[in-house]
Amino acid sequence: MSDAGVSRQDQAKIPSFKDHEQAQSWFKEKYGDAFELSCVEPINGHQCYFYVLILDEPTYKQGQAELNEHGIMKGALKYLGSHQSIYIMEDGTVHIVP
Repeated sequence: MSDAGVSRQDQAKIPSFKDHEQAQSWFKEKYGDAFELSCVEPINGHQCYFYVLILDEPTYKQGQAELNEHGIMKGALKYLGSHQSIYIMEDGTVHIVP
């Protein structure tokens, strides 16, 4: 997905969700395989699901491989631009990092 990601205008059009599953389903339907779960962590006693929206798959995959293999990467700024972070709380609250 070569795209600028979810803009502030797009974010304003995202519906309210009753829970994580409903939000995850909506994003998965809209973005398909470009929307990936990266981890789940508790925040203030509630589960937070950390997703990435992959905008430039080759750069993202290369950065992930470098991190996994060496613990560092050469093109960190390029890698950071290859995806957008989307956090979904278990109650369906969505936070999108620009």
